[in-house]
Amino acid sequence: MKKNILKYLFLAGIVTAVAVSGCRKETAADKVGGQAMDNGKSFIGFPDGLEQAHFFDPFTDIKTVDVFSIKRDAKSSADLQKDQTIILKALPAAIDKYNENNDTEYELLPTSLYTISSAKVTADGSGNLTAKFPPGDFQNYFTIKLNGAKFDLTKKYALAYKITDAAGLNIHDASKDTLFTFFAIKNKYDGEYHSTGTFHHPVNGDRAIDRDKTLTTAGATSVTTEIGDIGGSMTLTVNEATNEVTVSGNVSATQPLLPVVGKKSTYDPATKSFILNYRYEAGTGDRVVEETIKHI
Repeated sequence: MKKNILKYLFLAGIVTAVAVSGCRKETAADKVGGQAMDNGKSFIGFPDGLEQAHFFDPFTDIKTVDVFSIKRDAKSSADLQKDQTIILKALPAAIDKYNENNDTEYELLPTSLYTISSAKVTADGSGNLTAKFPPGDFQNYFTIKLNGAKFDLTKKYALAYKITDAAGLNIHDASKDTLFTFFAIKNKYDGEYHSTGTFHHPVNGDRAIDRDKTLTTAGATSVTTEIGDIGGSMTLTVNEATNEVTVSGNVSATQPLLPVVGKKSTYDPATKSFILNYRYEAGTGDRVVEETIKHI
C-alpha cells in the first residue's frame, strides 16, 4: 500500500511539472526592466533575441527553416489555458534603415523564395503574421520552406517584424523593438579562424594579437569579423582574380579603416589565410594592425 501511495505522489508531481512548464519564468530582460516574477503579469516575446541569422551551405533543394519563435510566458496555469492571437506587423522599410545604420546590404526576402509551413503562425497578403496560441500552447515557430534553387548567392535577405497586438499580454522589454531575421548562403571564406599578429599603438607600444575569430558571409566574396582585438566589425572582400583583399569598416563615424601605405592585404588560398595590413587614425597617431587570420 505504501508503494502505491508513493507511486501516485510521483505521478502527481509529473503532472504538476507539465502543467507549469509553460508558465512564466523570470528572464534577464525582466530583471533589467523591473518585471518581477511575482508581479501578476503574463508576457509575450522573442526568446532568442531581436536579431536572428540563418546562414546555409549551398543547397538546391527545399529546406525547412524555423525562422524564429514567439513565446507566451503565462503567470499561471489558468492564463496558459487562454486562447490568444498575437499580431506581428511586417516592416520591410525597417530593413533599409538597418542597412543604413549598420552599413549592410540586406534585401527583403521575396515570397518567390519560400512558402510558409507554420500551422499556427500564418501571413496575410501584406506579410503581417498572426500567431495563434490555443489553450496550453506556450511557444510557436514561424517556419518556412526555403527554395535553395532560387536563392541568389550574391545577395543577402532579411525579414522584419514587430509585435503590434499582444492580445492583452505584456511584451517583454527585450522584445518591444523590431525583430530582424537574416538569410544568406555561406561563401567559401565563411568559418572559424585563428588570428595572430601585432597591434601597433603610437603611445602604448605594440601588443600581440592571438585570438579565435568567426568570419561570417557578407557577400559572394566578402566576410565580416571583428577589427583586430578591439571588437567592432570590418569587412574583408577578396578579388578572386588577384587574391588582393579590401579591408573596410569603421572604428567610429570619423575613423574609417584605411590601407597601410606600401603594403597590401591578400588572401592565400593554399593556407586559407587572410594576410592583412590596415590602420585607422586617432589624435595621437595612426593605429596600425598587421594580422594573419588562418582557417582552423
